[in-house]
Amino acid sequence: MAVLPPGGTFIDDDGNVHEGGIEAIAAAGITTGCNPPDNNRYCPSQTVTRGQMAAFIVRSLGLTQADQDHFTDDAGHRFEAAINRLAAAGITLGCNPPDNDRFCPDREMTRGEMAAMLARAFDSPPSSHDRFVDDGGHVLENAIDRIAAAGITLGCNPPDNDRFCPDQAIARDEMATFLTRAAGLTANRPPPRPFPVVTVVPREDWGALRPDTDRMIPHTVTRLTIHHAGTQSGTVGPAQYRGWQAWHMGGQKWPDIAYHVLIGIDGTVYQGRDPAYRGDTATTYDTTGHFLVVVEGNFEVETPSPAQIQSLEMVLAWASEHYGVSPETIGGHGDYAATSCPGRHLEDRIRSGELETAVESIIDRGGVELLWP
Repeated sequence: MAVLPPGGTFIDDDGNVHEGGIEAIAAAGITTGCNPPDNNRYCPSQTVTRGQMAAFIVRSLGLTQADQDHFTDDAGHRFEAAINRLAAAGITLGCNPPDNDRFCPDREMTRGEMAAMLARAFDSPPSSHDRFVDDGGHVLENAIDRIAAAGITLGCNPPDNDRFCPDQAIARDEMATFLTRAAGLTANRPPPRPFPVVTVVPREDWGALRPDTDRMIPHTVTRLTIHHAGTQSGTVGPAQYRGWQAWHMGGQKWPDIAYHVLIGIDGTVYQGRDPAYRGDTATTYDTTGHFLVVVEGNFEVETPSPAQIQSLEMVLAWASEHYGVSPETIGGHGDYAATSCPGRHLEDRIRSGELETAVESIIDRGGVELLWP
């Protein structure tokens, strides 16, 4: 088994329960990544499409033969060759029985469909054992039982694992583990990185609009400033951020979303405006020099989660080192304008020095790597 460098092949799967499987299929050439040409990301939480599934299986088996074009809806598709090879091998019939003249390459792959393809691809033997309670009468029940008997799947509800969730879409990290077991590969978990790593979700992954860079103003970061979302619309995460950006660019006529970094309610860190450019505010302070971090939530009435605080500390520690800015510059929006932002429950951590001390401690321990897209 190859010795992997700390952190392994990809930057966005550190600590993922399926990381060993991801490394196994990467070493076998079954996956190259999800962000060509760099391909340093695997996108573990993204769902697998039927076209991607075709490519995974074709690479796993080394299939090369395809003498005809089997389907009407994949002409010019990036996975067309793989789809035809899959069909030629009898691993797929199509997606629209009884005609089966379509493959639906961009449709999400369900766990049941995955079971059918893997059972055929790896010739899993028949099984008379009904393993799961939620697939009785399902059209793909036989295939599900076959891959369970072959040890390819354990179930979808650990630790009980008495359910398979046949109609649930399958994520790329789960798919890596299934392929590792089916192909008889050995999971290979890399050693951890020597310092904390925070992966930033790219703008394109949360659906950001293209910024109007012609109107953006370059600046040099000299201080670290925290905002909160305040009253929210009822949505959270990327849907919320798309709403913010639409208002900032449409209603406020700003060139992009106002903030450089966004921290979600679960602590996930998202890419905002390029920090090389000054942010924006609807209040009176000059944002030149401010590295703007917004934390999702209304911290006048709620308390930031431990995950949010940890991500905030990590982001600020990275920015402090990256820009050569002292943690002493950490402040809240309310330090520069007449506003309650970032909310009393977050402001308390700033005024008490607790946040500054935590950031200094992270830097003293070796710092943090922020993996920008």
